[in-house]
Amino acid sequence: MKIRKPTPTGFILAGAALVLSLALVPAALAGKPGGGGSGCSIAPGQVGLDQNWTVSAWGLPSTANMIITFPDGATSTGPVTVSGGSYTATGNSNMTASWGFITPEQTGTYKYQFVGRIKWPAGTYNQQYAQCTVVVY
Repeated sequence: MKIRKPTPTGFILAGAALVLSLALVPAALAGKPGGGGSGCSIAPGQVGLDQNWTVSAWGLPSTANMIITFPDGATSTGPVTVSGGSYTATGNSNMTASWGFITPEQTGTYKYQFVGRIKWPAGTYNQQYAQCTVVVY
């Protein structure tokens, strides 16, 4: 039985395949929740009624949309201004008082989602970059 020694070409091809696969992992994970490329946080994570919170998202593309889901299930959807891949805003339970179509002063969980292109009239999207929540008590 004859054992063949690996050739230098085989080592080079295997090394190139390894380097290429490692280079593609961050790109594959970017933009996926928990993927390390993007994310979202809200501070503080729990607030009393009428207290402010700060929403911060990062790793966003230059064009992104934000969907806020309120404790009663109502939603507000629209584009956000992304600067350097980041977005920051302040919210509170009374932010909808002047909107007229969403009940203000709600206690419960407010969910923020940062998504890609939204298709209307259904309001569906294919890419979610980040999601975070705040609890109002």
